Amino acid sequence: MKTKFYLLFLLILTTTELFSESWSSLKINQQEFLLSEEYYDEYDSEGKTVTFYKKGKEGNKSSLFSFVLEDATGGCNDKSIEKGAYDVNGTTLTFYTLWKRQGSVDDAPFGGQIKRYEVLKNGEFNLLSSSLYVETHTEDSDKNSGMKFLFEKPKNKKDEKQLSEYIASVEKSFHGKFVFGDESDMLMKKVRKAIKRYMKAIWKR
Repeated sequence: MKTKFYLLFLLILTTTELFSESWSSLKINQQEFLLSEEYYDEYDSEGKTVTFYKKGKEGNKSSLFSFVLEDATGGCNDKSIEKGAYDVNGTTLTFYTLWKRQGSVDDAPFGGQIKRYEVLKNGEFNLLSSSLYVETHTEDSDKNSGMKFLFEKPKNKKDEKQLSEYIASVEKSFHGKFVFGDESDMLMKKVRKAIKRYMKAIWKR
């Protein structure tokens, strides 16, 4: 039986200064959602999120989840960068996330993720798939990590165990299925295209 649940992304902005907000609406499978895009600037992090609200019959709204569209964390030259985008195809809502590094940051993620949800008529979301490819740090920063076997073939069972442990850790942290080889190349290509489409749409506003 498929699990039905509301999306809840872990984005806590309790001490964040929100200095700009814009609203829009989106209708999926006969359900109307209100979307609020908010900019924030907190300590060494700045960016933008979109929060989805379910619109009630009496005009009230309840917050469902937030999703990061832009984030830059770090110093002036060394930053961890996150970019996001989403699109709708029929009753399917797809989220794309791209992680990359700027400067000499060595402990920030690099990679991408695609999550697909079916929007049900009652306003709930059913997870269809979640695929990801993530390097949690630079290749040279931790020679003992099983991540190194993403770039070189495991030579024995010990190496294979290290790689499996790394994959399991990433899948648990980022909530998705790790993909390799051609699949990871295709995933990254789709994520970059989605980010590019989103940026073009922003420029046309």
